[in-house]
Amino acid sequence: MIYLVLFAVAAVVLTALSWQVPEPGTMRQARNGAFLPAGSPLELPKGVRDDALATAIAAHRHDRKKQLRLATDMLATYRELLTTDVFVLFNSGGYGWSNLDKASGYATIIDAIEEKLVSDGCRVTVLSYQRAYRGVRGYVSEILNAGAKSIAKPKELALRLSFLRRHLPNLQILLTSESNGTVMSNQVMRLLPEDPRLYSLEFGPPFWYETFLNDRILSMRSNGKTPDAFSYGHWRRAITANIMALFGRSAQSPGSVLLYIGAPGHDYNWHDYPVIQESVSSFLDRHFKPFR
Repeated sequence: MIYLVLFAVAAVVLTALSWQVPEPGTMRQARNGAFLPAGSPLELPKGVRDDALATAIAAHRHDRKKQLRLATDMLATYRELLTTDVFVLFNSGGYGWSNLDKASGYATIIDAIEEKLVSDGCRVTVLSYQRAYRGVRGYVSEILNAGAKSIAKPKELALRLSFLRRHLPNLQILLTSESNGTVMSNQVMRLLPEDPRLYSLEFGPPFWYETFLNDRILSMRSNGKTPDAFSYGHWRRAITANIMALFGRSAQSPGSVLLYIGAPGHDYNWHDYPVIQESVSSFLDRHFKPFR
C-alpha cells in the first residue's frame, strides 16, 4: 500500500512540475540541429528588440532567465528570416527534440516542399522547433502537451510566430509536423485562426486529439495505402505488428510511434505514397503563388 501512495505522490509532483510553464522552446537548423547564430542584438531595430523582450515576458512572467533566453532566440530567428519569403517550421514527433536527420521519411516531404517552393521563386528557410528537453520533466511535460492537457507550449510558439508576423509582415509561415508534433502545430492554428499567412501540414495525428480544421490546414491520417493505426486507434493491428516484430517478422505496412512502438500505416514519405505527393502539391499550389 505504501508503494502505491509513494507512486501517486511522485506522479502528482512530476505533473505539477511539468504543468508549470516549461523551458522556452528553441529554433534550430532543421537538418543538423545547430543553434541559430545570435549575432549582436544592437544591430537590430530597437522596436524589434523591445517587442521581443515584451513577448518573452508575456510568455514567462516570473522567470527572468527564461525571458532572456526566449527573447534572445526570438531575435536570432528574426535575423535568420530577414530575407525569407516562406518559413517552413518542422515539429517532430516523439518527445519533440528530434531534427529532420532523425525523421528520414518526413525529411523527404520537407525536401520536396522546399524544392517546389524554390522552383516557384520563393526564398525558403527551413528550421525545426525543439519543444522539449531530455529528462524526466521533459518527458512528462511533452506527454501533457501531446494529450492537449497543457496550452503553455503552443501558446509560446503562437506568440513567437505573431512577433515574426508583426516585424516581417510579408512572411508566410508553413508549419509541418508529424505524429505527436501535430498536436502542437494544430493548437497553434487553433490559437491563430485568423492569420491569413499561417499554414499547417500535419501527418499522422494521434487518435485521441480532435483536429481543428480550416482551409489552411492539411491533416493526413493515412498515407493512401494503409490507414494509420496510431491516428485511428487501431490497436489490434498495432499489437499484432509488435508481436510479429518480437519473432523477427516485419509488418507489411511500416510505421512506428516514439521510435519503437510498431504502428502499421504510421509511415509518411514522399517517394512511396502518391497520395502524399498529390495532396501536398495541391495544397502548395492553392496557397503559395509563384514569386516570379
